[in-house]
Formats: sequence, structure tokens, C-alpha cells
Amino acid sequence: MTVRCADCLPSDATEKLAEIQRSLCTIEPRSEQFAKLQRRYFATMEKYADAGHGACPLRGAAVAEAVILELRMLEAWQIDVPHYAVMPNHWHAMLVPRSGCMHSLSAILKRLKGRSARRIRDIVGGHGAVWQREWFDRWMRDETEWDKCVAYIRNNPVKAGLVANWPDFAWCK
Repeated sequence: MTVRCADCLPSDATEKLAEIQRSLCTIEPRSEQFAKLQRRYFATMEKYADAGHGACPLRGAAVAEAVILELRMLEAWQIDVPHYAVMPNHWHAMLVPRSGCMHSLSAILKRLKGRSARRIRDIVGGHGAVWQREWFDRWMRDETEWDKCVAYIRNNPVKAGLVANWPDFAWCK
């Protein structure tokens, strides 16, 4: 799961992504062309997020900890969060519903984004959108995919130049 701050993309990137999205709607989802465009879409988003575009409200300890608190509070909804990384303008997390979880991904994200946005506004002030409306999610089909996702999350602060080793990043598990 990846959720980005509302201002983490400049307008030219938003236009590029909209163009890619329009193209995706016209292509067979199982085609190589579709997969290639999906990778391009993700690479464009990742480029700007890792560059620290926008106000980066999650850079502050109090705000990052507020997001982590909300991730931990998902336990009450029967959802485990074994891995996460809270970056300056986005976050990644693995959400693992337990057998008793009766909530849709949409409901989970609505709760998580809504509650964390209120906490963030309480800390930094302001009004308006904190998060982008969309998010990026991925289903883990096997252990290999799981391991790749864990490595991606852990490597994110390293790749963004925030630390040399992921365990040194305070908001990464």
C-alpha cells in the first residue's frame, strides 16, 4: 500500500500521469503494453515522491508518529501492519487482514486517511486535502512477492537518500 500527500506531485507530473491513465483505459489489461505503461506510471510517481516534492508534512517526528499510531490502531479492525515506512511526503505499509476482518480496502483506507489527516491538521494546522484521493495497492500472491514488497518498503528511505541503512530510519519497520 502506498499513500501520497496531496501536494507531492507537480502539475506537469499530474498531467503525465493523467495521460498514462487515459492510455491504460484503452489497452488490454493483460498485455505487455499495459504492464509497461503501469511501470511507467509508478516510476513517474515514485520519482517525484522520492525527490521530496511538496510541503513534506511527514518529515516532522510528530506527524510521522501520528501516521504510525493510526497504522497501529488498525489492529482494532483485525488488520496487522507488519511493515511500513513513513517518508516525508508519502507512506508505504503492508496491511494484512486477519480472518475476522470484515472491512473492505476502501473502508480501511477511508478510516486511515481520514483519521490521520485530522491528526496531521491538529499538529501542523491548515485545511484542505492532506492525501491524494487514489492510492497504490498490491496483492501478495506468494512468499517471493511478499519478500520483494518488504525489501521495497525497507529500501525506500535508503533510495530517497534519507539514511544509509533502513534500520537507521526512525519511521520504518
